[in-house]
Amino acid sequence: MRRRHVLGHVLGLASSAAAASLAPRWTLTQAGWAQTSWPSANITIVVPFTPGGLTDILARSVGEKISPVLGRPVIVDNRPGAGGGIGSTFVARAAADGHTLLLGHIGILAVNPSLYANLQYDPLAFSYIAPLAIVPNILVVNPSVQVNSIKELIDYAKANPGKLNFSSAGTGGAAHIAMAAFNVASGTTMTHVPYRGTPQSVGDVISGQVHATFTSGVSLLPHVRAGTLRALGVSTRERLSIAREIPAIAETLPGFDLSSWYGIVGPAGLPEPVVLRLHEEIRKAMASPDVARRLNTEGAVHWDVSPQAFRDYVVAETKRWKSVVEAAKIKIE
Repeated sequence: MRRRHVLGHVLGLASSAAAASLAPRWTLTQAGWAQTSWPSANITIVVPFTPGGLTDILARSVGEKISPVLGRPVIVDNRPGAGGGIGSTFVARAAADGHTLLLGHIGILAVNPSLYANLQYDPLAFSYIAPLAIVPNILVVNPSVQVNSIKELIDYAKANPGKLNFSSAGTGGAAHIAMAAFNVASGTTMTHVPYRGTPQSVGDVISGQVHATFTSGVSLLPHVRAGTLRALGVSTRERLSIAREIPAIAETLPGFDLSSWYGIVGPAGLPEPVVLRLHEEIRKAMASPDVARRLNTEGAVHWDVSPQAFRDYVVAETKRWKSVVEAAKIKIE
């Protein structure tokens, strides 16, 4: 059952009215889009995964900030399934009126075209609005796995092909693709165990039912420092400033550089004034002190480029991940 969450509904009548009066609005006229009536309804940000993961956190953080400025509640609508395809397809088919948005990430926008034989949406047909964040991935294992470094993990996996497995929040998700890229770069063959969300995926590594996971953010550091997980490496070229004790995977696999990224898109054909207004308000939301602090707890950095630069980056990433998916021989019907 989908979880729907309304943000900003507790705004006082006075503050809502003030915010609404300050927010430019657009409507379609014979001459084009005029600044009169957008938004004219609640705004929905579709998260194509279960609640609790970073995608969900980012959607709620953005929604809380832009709701009072736009004068409308922002609803976060979780629509998981098919590696993000269900929620993404829903948004692709929605009216291009600026009221239905998608919080996408590396898997949904750049990997799925190579992963799914019958993808029901075209990522490059979306209206690109605002990039949000770039987040490092951390490769962790359960302490029962007798390895203490990336080199030891690679050596063990090669000596015991098929014995090690890894979890992800779902087939085609960021954790799945990150480990697939690691398998390709290291020549290992760890087995994928998909779940229906990040909390379940990580929980089973902590309990020892799964050996490893490659997850975004550094929210697992308390588990690492408590000894319930062992961190072997981060996906960035250099070590993280907030976790200098964890080596960069590139120290063992030169050139390895893989971070997750997130951004907001909408249906094809969104009016340019709506795109630009959303872009500006989302930029402000991501730069606010409380959201910046929340990003810092995940080891994330605000990714701030224009809508066109965002789309151009996705085009390049789509080409890069096609080679990874083909090398890993991953295909989903």
